[in-house]
Amino acid sequence: MHRTTVSARPAAAFALALAASLVVPGTAFAATTDPTTTPVTTTPPSTSTTSGTSSTGTTTGTSTTSGPTASGSTTSPSSTTAPPTTASTTGPTTASTTTSSTTTAAPKVRARSASPSASVDTAMGVTVPFGLASGAGSARVAGGTAEQAGYAAGFMVRTLAGNEDHYNYPGGESFDGGNTVDAILGLDGAGLGRTEADAAFAYLRKNVGGYIGTDYSSLYAGPTGKVLVAVVAHGGDPRDVGPKHVDLLAQLQSSLGAAEPGRYSDLPVTGCGYDPCDYSNTIGQALDIIGVGRATGSAPKEAVDYLLAQQCTDGGFRGELAAAGGACTSDLDATAFAAQAVTGLRGADDAAATRALAFLAGKQAANGGFLNGDGQYNANTAGVAAQAFAAGGRRAELALAQGFLASLQLDCRADESLRGGVAFTAADRAILTSTPTTDKQKTAFDDAVDRALRATPQATLGLAGGDLLGVSVDGASTAVPAEDCPTAPTSTTSTATTSTAPAGSTTAAAAPVATPAASAAPGALAFTGADVALTALLGLVLLLLGAAALVLARRKGAHA
Repeated sequence: MHRTTVSARPAAAFALALAASLVVPGTAFAATTDPTTTPVTTTPPSTSTTSGTSSTGTTTGTSTTSGPTASGSTTSPSSTTAPPTTASTTGPTTASTTTSSTTTAAPKVRARSASPSASVDTAMGVTVPFGLASGAGSARVAGGTAEQAGYAAGFMVRTLAGNEDHYNYPGGESFDGGNTVDAILGLDGAGLGRTEADAAFAYLRKNVGGYIGTDYSSLYAGPTGKVLVAVVAHGGDPRDVGPKHVDLLAQLQSSLGAAEPGRYSDLPVTGCGYDPCDYSNTIGQALDIIGVGRATGSAPKEAVDYLLAQQCTDGGFRGELAAAGGACTSDLDATAFAAQAVTGLRGADDAAATRALAFLAGKQAANGGFLNGDGQYNANTAGVAAQAFAAGGRRAELALAQGFLASLQLDCRADESLRGGVAFTAADRAILTSTPTTDKQKTAFDDAVDRALRATPQATLGLAGGDLLGVSVDGASTAVPAEDCPTAPTSTTSTATTSTAPAGSTTAAAAPVATPAASAAPGALAFTGADVALTALLGLVLLLLGAAALVLARRKGAHA
């Protein structure tokens, strides 16, 4: 073997080793020097939206009592004797023809959530993405039905506080006691927002006479029963309500049988200046029985018998009160309230309760909703039906209804002030997650906001897995969860642009944008480490020299 061959091999090996020591660490270090970004959250200014004139194409209330101007009207009474609305109306209901299927695990039914932490097992293993219907994963806030109820509670806390702790009738300044009661019950059912629930309850007590009619020497039976349920649930004294110390139980007792045996009627029955004077209905009768039953532990037998006489042959209950034996057309909303009243009195296994719940289950579509006379699936009917299913232990149907309600909830694509609210329909949800530009679009937007204000309270109690029989303020927390809208990261810097919306316009909130920590020049990636290019190049040169030395050594060795 030539001497040159022996001496060349160690030199080549040394060159290769040195090259590896420079190239490998250099490339590895370079891999760890990607630009890092420090999220800087920038929240666009939110624009408050105010309810405009309510839509006349779709009513949002089957009232427990309606004013003499029109049955089901959602406007404030024009007279001191006109009964206010107390629940939501969705129009005549029909059976659904939806063929799509939805599989949802059954939730655990509870009368109410004792605390925010305990409320999580309201929906045993069930999770419904925030913004289910949108399909926009980047905009969702994930959560189960208990979390969904919490987000809805946050919406109610904000909107109540922004209007001096109460809601008004659509397009006016008159106190909407029925919707305010629904909000109190929704917050109590979710076990959250105790401070605002207390404030709304205080406002209700202060203004109770105007809502139930006693300030005008009248009585609206349905609203009185609804207030009674709220007073009992929120820990008040039903015999001493408001500055005039109204005895709700005595008032209802005075109305029982005034028009006909067993019926809780509006007073006066005659001589009010309208024809008729009595606008009491099945929802009001059911609320009166639930309120009296919760306050005293029992309900008058004649009132119960009269309610049962409103049940139709298909198991549902008609909306307008009438003598037994007449024409009977079942109403979904009336059935949902009546089912809870009968369940509270006789238990879920009672024949009348079972038939009512079966009627509701038979009308429930595969998407969990209920079709109304306008051909839409709405949140109010689904909300009160969910309450009936919770009371009756119908877990599968409750889970479906909760999934439908969650699909209408407003997610991170909506204006920050609207997030967590529940739209009345899917069409309204699409409107509320868009940015209106024309006057027509802005009017439609405001109308949809107004309907969401009336849909969210009843939907919240349903999302919480609660019902009118057991909802209570006991154990409620003052906390209100906030949606955690995700940040959209960017890898390059960009110049921020600011646009100013015209006064009075409503804009949807955009997702916050993450801004890189620093950059060497505009448009360049952030510089966060040493330059390793020269080191890697030197290593590559040595690598080539070492390889060449080995080749030379082998060639010389072949001729030895």
